[in-house]
Amino acid sequence: MTTIYKEENGGLLDRAYGALVGGAIGDAMGMPASFLTRAQIEKSYGYIQDFLEPEKDVQSYHGDLQAAEITDDTMESVIISDLLIRDGKFTEAAFNEAMKKWAVEQKMLESTVIGPSTRRYLTAIIEGRDPKETSGLGNTNGSAMRVAPIGVKYHFDLSKCIEAAAASSMPSHGSKPAVAAACAVAAAVAAGVAGGSSPLDVLRIACEAAEYGEKKGAEITAPSVSRRIRMAESIVDSAGETDIRNIIDELVGIFGASMFAYESVPLALGIFYAVNGNARDGILAAVNAGDDADTNGAICGNICGAFSGATALPEEWCVRVQKTSCLDLKGTALKLIER
Repeated sequence: MTTIYKEENGGLLDRAYGALVGGAIGDAMGMPASFLTRAQIEKSYGYIQDFLEPEKDVQSYHGDLQAAEITDDTMESVIISDLLIRDGKFTEAAFNEAMKKWAVEQKMLESTVIGPSTRRYLTAIIEGRDPKETSGLGNTNGSAMRVAPIGVKYHFDLSKCIEAAAASSMPSHGSKPAVAAACAVAAAVAAGVAGGSSPLDVLRIACEAAEYGEKKGAEITAPSVSRRIRMAESIVDSAGETDIRNIIDELVGIFGASMFAYESVPLALGIFYAVNGNARDGILAAVNAGDDADTNGAICGNICGAFSGATALPEEWCVRVQKTSCLDLKGTALKLIER
């Protein structure tokens, strides 16, 4: 893996901030549509183009949240940001302790919002067991949705970025597809923040990172994330000049849009490539794809935001998502890129 260096153009902070705030926006905007079909989204909300109140009669997971409020996706990302800023690196012990504290304080095991892999992991650390005993079964997108801060911090060195991403996935999501997905997202964010790459470059960097993760994760019966990322490139290229909704049809029809890492991350990267990295368009496409809409929106927002920067996002979106959940993502981004 080659080292990525930032270009001296003054846009580094904007892209680092874009990665974080793009993820939060995608999370909050996708929240009302979580685990709905595309037809259900259309019936309840039309084509989502802004923050919306979840309709409680159809949204059983996040029905009590308000418009523009983040979910566990961004909360876990913030935990990793805080650890990287405090300790200067990711360590499993510090991560486990922080996640345990968060889970107990927020009563996450009593909630319906966490995925099965995260639930297994949190149960183990709260009960004092080694979570790695079962982390190899974790095949969902929980580690991919929280990994963007690692891509921001290590934007200058892709090898370090991917190694840290794999380490961050192993405690809870240790299977081959889950580790691959986390590495792919972190690498795509790093490439975007560093600058100087085309959308195709970013896609292929993510694919190489996924291949690295597939060598680190535990073997399970599952599709290959790296091969699906390559297939996403082919699907988008074959679609040519067409409406993004048609491309969503193809990507979702072939991969799905669920919480499985081998569906969620190839979908998010395919959308990123289809919209040429535009953060606004990518987030809207991802959340309207349905199923795990908040996480797909968060991941696509992380990658697109890193590539196009926060300036490509509506300012009112950036302000509102942070105000609603008391976040300072620009300040966080600044601390992450300080070396």
